[in-house]
Amino acid sequence: MSAPNLIRILEDNSLSILTEALGDVRAASGHALRGVSDDDLKIVLYTVLLKVVDVLREKSAIQTNVKVDTKTIFVSAVRDMMDYIDGQSAYTAGHTRNVVNHTVKMASCMGLSDDEIETLETAAWVHNIGMISQSQKLDSLPRTLTQHELKMARNHTVVGAEILRPIDFMAPLVPIVRYHHTRYDANNSQTDPRGEAIPLGARLINIADAYQAMLEPRAYRPALSRMDALLEIDKASGTQFDPRLVPLAHEL
Repeated sequence: MSAPNLIRILEDNSLSILTEALGDVRAASGHALRGVSDDDLKIVLYTVLLKVVDVLREKSAIQTNVKVDTKTIFVSAVRDMMDYIDGQSAYTAGHTRNVVNHTVKMASCMGLSDDEIETLETAAWVHNIGMISQSQKLDSLPRTLTQHELKMARNHTVVGAEILRPIDFMAPLVPIVRYHHTRYDANNSQTDPRGEAIPLGARLINIADAYQAMLEPRAYRPALSRMDALLEIDKASGTQFDPRLVPLAHEL
């Protein structure tokens, strides 16, 4: 099928495609996405669909035998979406991009392969995709979150993992997204992995995400200096963070 015909089919059937995809995502995620409205999920799915159409339109205008890389299209759409989500609050603008940069730099310092670094880069881009839920609103409250609110905010790891789970080529990233806020010591949890059982990508993103969050102001506190942020990470070495990875934060 030619690209123009495929574009026309996608445009003409966008509503039915979204409806069917929404049902598939709900069915695959079980109860994990219960707190996410259909409208929020449609925003995610429609953003991806639009990106696919745009790329197909662009590729069809160029005579080439290069196959369309679905994963590249998806990640590109997620980047746009995360920029949009981060930009909804003055406190989080650019957050994901900075976390990606931190993660890639730490992974490079570890001497990981190009393929491994690329995988971690993709994981860092999608780690907060679950922020389409109410956790994004909680992040903007002008005060310190209660324990209940903190639990709700961190639920975005579950939401994000369930959004990605039905997508075959993103399946390897699901554990990274699911556990990127899991403490190294598991904090007495009977269900979460602990120590090196936590995926390496999750442990790296945990540090990168916390470091970047501390550098950003919040409604209830000013931004921390880089030195103070590193001090806090050092204090949590062995409890919240992998002690063998903590020194990498100082390379940031």
